[in-house]
Amino acid sequence: MKTPMHPSTTLGLDEESPDVDSTMYRGMVSSLLYLTTSRPKIMFNVYVYARFQVRPKEVHLQVVKRILRYLKGTPNLGISFYRKNFSYSSSCL
Repeated sequence: MKTPMHPSTTLGLDEESPDVDSTMYRGMVSSLLYLTTSRPKIMFNVYVYARFQVRPKEVHLQVVKRILRYLKGTPNLGISFYRKNFSYSSSCL
């Protein structure tokens, strides 16, 4: 998977889609928000879908799961922060 969100994904409330457990959805989004510190490429996608935490639908959950699959498939991408000399290194292995 090359991108955290499919280019043709549309953002909306999608009233016809079934509701999902909001506690689970909030937990997943919170974990992704934490990961944005070292994986800035997912920041826009996570913040877009963080807006649906009150009444998340199945379509929103599917996009959050796609972001998680993207992270699983790209473990070597990100920013590494080192304690020594307070510098950072961006790497793509």
